[in-house]
Amino acid sequence: MKTVTDTAFVVLGALILGVLPGGAVELKLKWQPGKRYVFDNTADSFMKMPLPGQGLIETKGRMVLRVHNDVSAHEKGTKVGHAFDSVRMRQEMQGLVMEYDSSDPSKGGGLLGTVLKPMTETKFAVIYDKKGKMVGFEGLDDVQGADQLGMGKEELEAMARQSSEFLPGRDVKPGDSWKSEVDLPMGELGGKVTIDYTLKLENVVEQEGRKVARISISGKTKERDGEGAEEILKTEVKEATGMMLFDIGLGQPLEVATTILLETGLPAGIPQAEGAPGKLPLKSVSVAKLVGVEDLKEAASGSRGESKAKAESTAPAPAENKEEKRARRKARKAKRKAEKAQPE
Repeated sequence: MKTVTDTAFVVLGALILGVLPGGAVELKLKWQPGKRYVFDNTADSFMKMPLPGQGLIETKGRMVLRVHNDVSAHEKGTKVGHAFDSVRMRQEMQGLVMEYDSSDPSKGGGLLGTVLKPMTETKFAVIYDKKGKMVGFEGLDDVQGADQLGMGKEELEAMARQSSEFLPGRDVKPGDSWKSEVDLPMGELGGKVTIDYTLKLENVVEQEGRKVARISISGKTKERDGEGAEEILKTEVKEATGMMLFDIGLGQPLEVATTILLETGLPAGIPQAEGAPGKLPLKSVSVAKLVGVEDLKEAASGSRGESKAKAESTAPAPAENKEEKRARRKARKAKRKAEKAQPE
């Protein structure tokens, strides 16, 4: 009988005790002047493109950016500088592999090096008001990004906007939802896709003493009145899903993960050559993680390598591991409670 009781409390602890009561919480982006917020942004892309005589050829790529966000006070609120501490990319197509790594001299050349090296010198700033909403940019017009690989001015602006646009900037209760529009620039293809997102606060959990909001993300293509003047291909979002883990006290997303499935092809009404492949599928998987928060004075006095090590040492543990640890911790507490409740 005791074994059955123990098991029941373990299951109950794992299912219930990790979720905090459902009161309203503030989902507002916060930046603290004098701090450096270090993020790792990983973007994986998968595409099938036509080659004459070979049909659809699968290509895939991965870009990893370590971004330093240095925060200072501004008359409108805060000024957040964006700089790339490191840039890495790997692209594969038909057995051909190209790599670039800004921190590895042996992988700093080639075609990718020519395109991506300017990003390591790219710096711009975003201005936020006191409500945590983005109100402007500084230096973005001078950015020399990797436009050919979809990391030009428009893409960098969209990346900077995402966290701010995803948050409502107000108190929200578990179960509440809100809307957001996010532009997805299409680089060399011309034009852009606007995604209508619906975000929902699923629940609030305790994660190593922190209150963390779990926010689900889903989206679809926003219908437009007319086609873009420079649009070469028409792109449609077939599915957009994701999840955000938001540290309520810190006022920052610990992780934002999105998966977007797209189809691209010639706009309706434009004739296609016989045997043309028609719609081409694309898949984009993006993950942004907060890996550390540093004091700017200490970050400036340390070396590049020391700064990277410090960021990694202060980073929150991966979310999935924390949930497992929390479940085990709650289960142990429930088991001890059950044992105490048993008669001697």
